[in-house]
Amino acid sequence: MSRVLTAVTMTIAGIAAGAQITSVYAGREAFWAIAAAGFGAALVWLVTGGHRAWHLPVSIAGLAGLLTGLQYLMPAPDGLLAAFGNAGARLLTIAPPLPSRVDTLLLPVVATWICVASGCALAGSRRPALAMLPPALLATGMLVLVGPRREAGYVPAAALVAALCLALAVNQVGRITVARAAGDGRVRPRLAGLGVAVVIAALLAGFSGLATPAVLVGAGTTPPDLRSVLLPPVLAPTEVHPLSLLGRWQANPELALFTVDSTESVPLRWAVLTEFDGVSWRPAAVYRAAGGDRAVGGPSAVPVRTVQATVTVLGLTGAWLPVPDGLRRVSGVSVAIDDEATTLVVPDGLRAGQTYEVVADVPQPTPEQLAVAHLPASSEFDRYRQLPPGNTGPIVQLAVDAAGTALPYAQAIALAEWLKTEYRYDPLAPGGSGYPSINRFLTADPSIGGRRGTSEQFAAAYAVLARALGIPARVVVGFVPDAESGEGPVTVTAGHARAWPEIYIEPVGWVAIDVTAPRVDEVTPPDQPRPSRAAVPPTSQPTPAPAVASPQAPAGPSVERPASSSPSGWPWWFAGAALLPLAAGLVALARLHRSRRRLTGPDPHSRVRGAWAELVDGARLAGLRLQPQWTVTEVVAAVGRAVGITPTDPLVAAVNRVAFAAGPAEGDDQDYDLAVAQARDLVQRARQRAGPLRRALWWLDPRPLWW
Repeated sequence: MSRVLTAVTMTIAGIAAGAQITSVYAGREAFWAIAAAGFGAALVWLVTGGHRAWHLPVSIAGLAGLLTGLQYLMPAPDGLLAAFGNAGARLLTIAPPLPSRVDTLLLPVVATWICVASGCALAGSRRPALAMLPPALLATGMLVLVGPRREAGYVPAAALVAALCLALAVNQVGRITVARAAGDGRVRPRLAGLGVAVVIAALLAGFSGLATPAVLVGAGTTPPDLRSVLLPPVLAPTEVHPLSLLGRWQANPELALFTVDSTESVPLRWAVLTEFDGVSWRPAAVYRAAGGDRAVGGPSAVPVRTVQATVTVLGLTGAWLPVPDGLRRVSGVSVAIDDEATTLVVPDGLRAGQTYEVVADVPQPTPEQLAVAHLPASSEFDRYRQLPPGNTGPIVQLAVDAAGTALPYAQAIALAEWLKTEYRYDPLAPGGSGYPSINRFLTADPSIGGRRGTSEQFAAAYAVLARALGIPARVVVGFVPDAESGEGPVTVTAGHARAWPEIYIEPVGWVAIDVTAPRVDEVTPPDQPRPSRAAVPPTSQPTPAPAVASPQAPAGPSVERPASSSPSGWPWWFAGAALLPLAAGLVALARLHRSRRRLTGPDPHSRVRGAWAELVDGARLAGLRLQPQWTVTEVVAAVGRAVGITPTDPLVAAVNRVAFAAGPAEGDDQDYDLAVAQARDLVQRARQRAGPLRRALWWLDPRPLWW
């Protein structure tokens, strides 16, 4: 029965430890693969009885069978054998959330199998406390691989600590039961070793699932991300600037770019332009590889409508990928991502005939959220408020006069209405999004091209005006199909391309604003972009893309609160370092308490046994190698030679009488006290002769608690 309980507890501990990494995977397949590894390893240990001659080969065969089954269910694109060589690279060079495939799951699955197998073997050994190390180290390793992209793993971490404690308790009970069945009634639970083992397990496992989130929340920072060092960047597309392409497309509006077969007609975001230098708006310069099937975002805090679409590329070139707002999954194409703006690119570029599928939860927030929203206080959004040096002209005064003094969203709407009322949309107007073009658009006489502009100039002018008010703003380029939903594949042409601005307000997030004014001699301009999800700083989870709403009634935004961040991670490391003195103090207290209990027992016999145990522990701590076959005389002589004295007979005689006498040990109490004093003197001399490091760590070493 104890073997079954050991297998169960170690299985729970291994699965809980391995599950720390599942937060970076898309879907729940990763958890079930790790769970299968844990159950399989424990089953092999039970079937083989833990026999060394059978356990290792059967365990290897079982692991190979599991990986073969996973390759059938979740195949790697280049086969199982290649997955072995690429497992680590795929895990650390694909931006989360990762696709659940053998090449990305191989490392945590194999690690979980080894963890459970070794934990079961150690739990049945003479030093069962070592069985907690594989699960605790696995949990810590999984945390390092996850980095900042995780939520608090309270449930798996609590399950890990509970399973380790239960495994140690089961072993202690089994040890006592076997000893008493053999007639040895002196065996007692090793409570000190069990206590320290539990503390260490709690620290290691808690640091990976319980302590870390609490520390991070209090410190306002995130742990380091290995992917920021190892992930190879994907450079921005070298094609023509997105805003420049708008002008070209307006000259050839019938050019077919792609087709979209969607359950509902929604706008598609293409490129997000975040940087303004006074001359032009620029997209992100570097994108992170995201592998094949790509899951983006998480559950929305506002009502959503789910949209599924299949996109087939026709004449669209470059690398940016059109996707809807609230993007949840894209499959069928390998992509790279700008996490902050959720802009996707295809590293190898788009090609005619390429098809991919998307699933999106288009946000449908309420107008009340917009009405009471406020500007963000975090410095993360200062870059979206900055106006670079240059000839800004009357931009600041125009923004103040047009927006008024209402709440931020009301100011944003007033500014948009002013643009749509005072200016004219002309798709053939001269382009440009820098200060000279914006000033000409806003202030020049209509006879020389003023007060009329393209969607590019409306969007760029609005973003600059919003920044002049201190409102974070950026520019988005995308496509707004004009077909109704449910009509089959729709061809999106160059004439459907538009630019629109977005502003950031809390707790709403990024909100797209319709600023393109209608013109009398043209078709009514496209629907207003629907508010997008909240932006998330680069160290947080990716932000879903925005959608587009109608121009008459802007829909509310999707909500995803930005995680607080700090430029430095020192509070997290300081809090972690603060746990080390606590653990060391607990070990020292346990050691001192046990030594005192040993040397001050209720009778001379118990004191002699305690003194002998202290002598053996002290000799090992001092670096002496005591052979298990040595007699008491040989051990005492070896310690004496090491410390430079010749021990007298009372210690050897007292230990032999107390520990090995067939009947009740008789003797003078004074002889027993002399033996205890001699043992203490030898321990003290051994410590003095030890090296400086051994002396410094003498009472901090936890090993004697389970020797």
